[in-house]
Amino acid sequence: MKIMTMILLSFALVISSNVMAASESMAKKAIEKADTSRKHAASIGGEWRDTGKLIKKAKTALKAGDFDKAIKLAGKAERQGSYGYEQAISQKGQKNLTTPAYLGGGAISGSSVSGAGYITTSIKTVDVVHNGKLVTITRETSKTATVPKTFSHTGRACPPFCVQPITVADGVGTIGELEVLYFLTRANHGDNSALVVDSRTPEWVQQGTIPGSVSIPWNKISLDSQGTFVVDSEAEVLNDILTKDFGVLMANGKRDFRNAKTLILFCNGSWCPQSSTNIETLIKLGYPAYKLKWYRGGMQSWLSLGLTTVKP
Repeated sequence: MKIMTMILLSFALVISSNVMAASESMAKKAIEKADTSRKHAASIGGEWRDTGKLIKKAKTALKAGDFDKAIKLAGKAERQGSYGYEQAISQKGQKNLTTPAYLGGGAISGSSVSGAGYITTSIKTVDVVHNGKLVTITRETSKTATVPKTFSHTGRACPPFCVQPITVADGVGTIGELEVLYFLTRANHGDNSALVVDSRTPEWVQQGTIPGSVSIPWNKISLDSQGTFVVDSEAEVLNDILTKDFGVLMANGKRDFRNAKTLILFCNGSWCPQSSTNIETLIKLGYPAYKLKWYRGGMQSWLSLGLTTVKP
């Protein structure tokens, strides 16, 4: 009996030792990735001041044997490096830069999204949370699948449904489906610094939307031709959206956009002016252009590729 107990105890110790070793290895790799991310951002002047501190804290946790804490801190530092790199590109308009190796590599331009390589062309599914439920985004595999009738019509009255330009405003990145998936993946991993916004009116959203997006109708973010509001209540609604949904702070009566979220806005398609109008309005209000992304193809492109949609 004693021999069996000793054998089981030895076996448990071996398993425990292996688990600890694996956790330590993961923590070390996480710190290495974080440092690479920091250096990449620093190389173009995009390093955030807290990133180095987070890495130091992660190393301290590693030495103390708190591997979970080390991994968490390193992960946050790595994300900061990615955002700093993205921000520097958008602000400086640098060209022919490359995405960090930890995000998949590849050349990107100043209007692109750094980290788009995180979602590669070979990925099959992406998990997101929509209205509190887990949804898996994938492509339709049925050979008989077709585009919904609502989006099969090519005739659109112009105005208002005119073909939109490829660039909605200077500094605003025009993105595609893989980049949208990238931002959705970030959110699903606990990153709340970005928000995918469905700018369409409720009746359109009822027909289906991109999983993980939030519905904020375009007419809630609008100004008249003079850049003002018709009634005060419209200003109150917009201010609530800016502060509660977009993370804009109010300081001494002025809007502070330093911690505002990166917004990815879309509507019905390349002929839909709702999301582009919102982007132009947000820029007028002071929202930084580098924190605005435009999914120009919208629902028509999303559906044409057979990607998953959800209804409220």
